[in-house]
Amino acid sequence: MKIKTMILLIILFLANNIIVYSLTKINSEHKINLVLKENLDTLSTHYKILLETQKITAIAVYQSTIQIARVVEIMSQASTATEGEKVALRKEFHKILDKKYQILKQKGVLQYQFLFPNNISFYRAHKPSKFGDDLTDVRSDFKYTNKTKKPIRGFVQGRVAHGFRNTFPIFDKNANHIGAMEVSFSSDSFQKYLNNISGIHTHFLVNKNIFNSKTWERNDLVLDYKESAEDPNYMITLNSIHTQAECIVQNREKLKPRRKEIDLKIALGNAFSLYVRHKEHVDIMSFLPIETIDGKTAAWLVSYAEGTTIESTLFNTQVLRIITFFVSLFIVYFLGKLILAKQEIEEQKKSIEEQHRLLDTILSLTDNVMFITDFKDVKFLNNKFKELLNIKDINSFNHSNKHDLLNIFIPTDGYLNRSLLKEGETFISLLSRTDTLNRIVSILDENLEARVFNISVTKSEGRGDYLVTLSDITIMREYQVQTEKKASLDALTKIYNRSKFDEILDNEIEYQKRDTKSFCIVILDVDKFKNFNDTYGHLIGDEVLIKMAQIVGDNLRNTDIFARWGGEEFVILFKNTSLEIAKKVSEKLKDKIEENTHETAGKITASFGVTEYKIGDTRESIFKRCDTALYVAKENGRNRVEVV
Repeated sequence: MKIKTMILLIILFLANNIIVYSLTKINSEHKINLVLKENLDTLSTHYKILLETQKITAIAVYQSTIQIARVVEIMSQASTATEGEKVALRKEFHKILDKKYQILKQKGVLQYQFLFPNNISFYRAHKPSKFGDDLTDVRSDFKYTNKTKKPIRGFVQGRVAHGFRNTFPIFDKNANHIGAMEVSFSSDSFQKYLNNISGIHTHFLVNKNIFNSKTWERNDLVLDYKESAEDPNYMITLNSIHTQAECIVQNREKLKPRRKEIDLKIALGNAFSLYVRHKEHVDIMSFLPIETIDGKTAAWLVSYAEGTTIESTLFNTQVLRIITFFVSLFIVYFLGKLILAKQEIEEQKKSIEEQHRLLDTILSLTDNVMFITDFKDVKFLNNKFKELLNIKDINSFNHSNKHDLLNIFIPTDGYLNRSLLKEGETFISLLSRTDTLNRIVSILDENLEARVFNISVTKSEGRGDYLVTLSDITIMREYQVQTEKKASLDALTKIYNRSKFDEILDNEIEYQKRDTKSFCIVILDVDKFKNFNDTYGHLIGDEVLIKMAQIVGDNLRNTDIFARWGGEEFVILFKNTSLEIAKKVSEKLKDKIEENTHETAGKITASFGVTEYKIGDTRESIFKRCDTALYVAKENGRNRVEVV
């Protein structure tokens, strides 16, 4: 048994270190590849920006050139002129464009050249003394533009120089093709831009096979080429930033460990990045292929950057592996104790499961709905809760409820729900500030019928969970609502009684303190009602009151409040209504009453007193004015409407 255990421990030790080694290798390679990709993407982005900038500059130069009418005229005339005439025209051409070229040189323009449709050179701004040579077999861009009469741009090798060429067709005022012009930029401008503007140390390498000369000269520019350190088949331009000591001698030594890899990837012609460790630090190199307009790789753009992130990743990987080695020893040492601890944990687990079963049994013995929750998820629940919401699986219930218990509480007035929470408030806080009698919630059961429960919550000790008890008071609540409804209605007419009207009126007066909209009160009294009782008896009198309530109620808005004030008097509250409109409605109601007759009592009429709410009014003051208006109506002959 001991031998088997030791073998298992050794296997565990080895497996742990192998796994960590593999994972750290994958992780470090992933991070390094991300850094390499980022450097390559940065180089590519700045290269594209520079290309686009040069494109815009070239187009601007082209457009500004062809807008010079005399330039177009000279090109048109020179194509058919004698050699002597061409000399004069070329001098005039130079006089017009030389200053422009001097400015363009400051923007990195290398060559500013004009050719006839047959690819014979007419004028080179960078070398005015050279002209008349045929560039058909030398410059594929000129050949393409003069043949298709379309512009073209890209990296092109010339007779003695290479560069990023922008070649455009030229037409005379009659749209006749008269030649082509070139605006080109040297590869050296890319090195300068990326080093000085973008802060990226860059080498522009050109395939030595496209060279006829290792030096290209202009009056103000000399490009000196040497074999590059990156690849012996490619040349680099040397200058004050790119010295032979640093860019060739030092780099050649630095790149020795990766020489075969670099040669292979350059031969494949795809963009790539790699890193090299040299003298305790890491350098990142990104290689971006530059293709000619024919699709052949003729140059490479190579950037150099400090690889501090890669250096840090390699160091951290090594540290982690060392730590893992020693941690593994501790794991093996304490494994025996962990096995014993595992047995204890299993026993505790069984005990907890037994407690859970006991708790589930206890919760299921009560008629109340009971469950344990943190108000996000339900942890335990009894059968009553399962039956209430038809819960089959507690995890599915929590998921469908979006892990928020408050979603089961219906947002209805008079019941606790989410809408009552203040900003940042918890349901427990809402419960604590709610009177015990009002701690009521409403829940839709499995049949989508609203059930009403009294809710009580008890916090579990040492945990963030709560025991929630829901006592079903649905029947009691319905009875309470019906009782309250009966208490607010007049027993005879089934409209609001005086007590309910006073409650509504007080609320409306309070509301007016926060709102500028007004309301009106109307008191109407059945004319000579005492005669109905005395002549026909109280039963007929009651029928008159009922009929009166029906007539008025049928002709009011849903927002109007209609109540029996007492005896034969009724009262109406017109919300958001002016005095003028309230009077017109009262006149209409008066006429409707007069149009109806009782089969026994005969004609019924009523008198109306109308008044409007004024700032500072109380219930007593507004009714006093209304009574005064009703009194005036009675005094003036009844069956009329008076306003005070």
